[in-house]
Amino acid sequence: MAAKMMNKDPFTYHSERDSFVKALQSFHSSRGTTIVRLPTIGGREIDLFLLYSKVTALGGWEKVMQPNQALR
Repeated sequence: MAAKMMNKDPFTYHSERDSFVKALQSFHSSRGTTIVRLPTIGGREIDLFLLYSKVTALGGWEKVMQPNQALR
C-alpha cells in the first residue's frame, strides 16, 4: 500500500525504504544513539520512510507545521 501511495513499484519502494532505514541507523550510530526498533502506534510499525517522503514533498517540517497546514 505504501508503494502505491508513492507511485512506485513494490520492489523499488522496499529497496529505497531499506536504504533509508540503514542511513537512519548509521546517522544515529554516528551520534552515539541507537534505534532498538522502529516506532509503533497501536502495535503497527510507523513507516518512517513514507512519513519522511510525504513531509519532504510538502515542503518540510516547518512548512507542514505552519498554522492552517495539514498533512494530505
